[in-house]
Amino acid sequence: MALATLDLSLFTAGRHDTQEAFAAELRREVTRHGFVKIVGHGLSNGDINQVFAWNKEFFQLGYEDKAVIAHPGGSDPQRGWSAVGKENAASLYRTGFLKAKMASALKDSRVGIPRLVGRVLTGADNVVEQEHFDQGSTKDLRYPNRWPYENVLPGFREFMELWYDKMEAVASHLMAALERAFRLPSGALLDRMTHEKNASEARLLHYPAIDMAEIKQGAVSRIWPHFDLGVITLLFQDGVGGLECEDRENSGNFLSVGSNSRSEMVVNVSETLQRWTNDTVRAGLHRVTVPKSFEERDSGMVPERFSVTYFCKANRDASVGALPEFVPSGSKAKYEDMTAIEYHQSRLQSAY
Repeated sequence: MALATLDLSLFTAGRHDTQEAFAAELRREVTRHGFVKIVGHGLSNGDINQVFAWNKEFFQLGYEDKAVIAHPGGSDPQRGWSAVGKENAASLYRTGFLKAKMASALKDSRVGIPRLVGRVLTGADNVVEQEHFDQGSTKDLRYPNRWPYENVLPGFREFMELWYDKMEAVASHLMAALERAFRLPSGALLDRMTHEKNASEARLLHYPAIDMAEIKQGAVSRIWPHFDLGVITLLFQDGVGGLECEDRENSGNFLSVGSNSRSEMVVNVSETLQRWTNDTVRAGLHRVTVPKSFEERDSGMVPERFSVTYFCKANRDASVGALPEFVPSGSKAKYEDMTAIEYHQSRLQSAY
């Protein structure tokens, strides 16, 4: 089974009939698979190539230049640089919707393989191979962004702030299409994720090159299976490969989510949308493992991998309980009423 590829321009610039058709296809694909690919999103090839260039350039900075903007960990929204041991998606998997039984020793290669876990980092450690950079909205004064000094990486902040706004616009179009697809009142979703209170996060992610011998030991993966916490996630990936989503038609199996080009956007449903829709639309389980070309190998270095994501999230004071439109008359909602920040903090606490 291959994921469908939909053209968002049919919704943003199309006629009424093409908008209706796009919305219906989007609803069908995210309901069936929790994933869909998007083209025609309005982001130029130049912008996409540039964000990948900034991705590499940021992670090539020295340890000291990144350490001054390090995220301290904990359950607050992530800002700045996160390195070894700062986040473990395997923990999110164990404590989230699936509640699968996974060994506590499992580690993501991007956040600390066993030989590094527990070590105190110093400037001499080559820790740049396990890292990501996160930013929020410029309007978010509660959790301000952490930027490298301008003289260290001139132009990075300016570009990334513009990139964040462009990704926000794409996410808004997709949510508007879902409102139409489910025949919801205008603003039923979008009013819970407004520009003024935007709590979404953009992320640049670098996966280290890793020895297949360590993968074969069974305790290390690039990212173990997990769900994202927000509403939807938008992703661009390089050509290395390794992203996989759950094959819902064959339980326990995963499907490769390849990339025909950098400009192809992958969208997955996250936990908040599952809660809002009372399980009508379920979050997409996914992982990052070795590329298909390495699966039969016992040794050799799997190349480094870069990706760019936008975690579209609800306003922090918005409820993440089930919307009444998705709760049948006489039935009880599957998800309790609580704010997005309460939910996210309770979930993120397990990742540190």
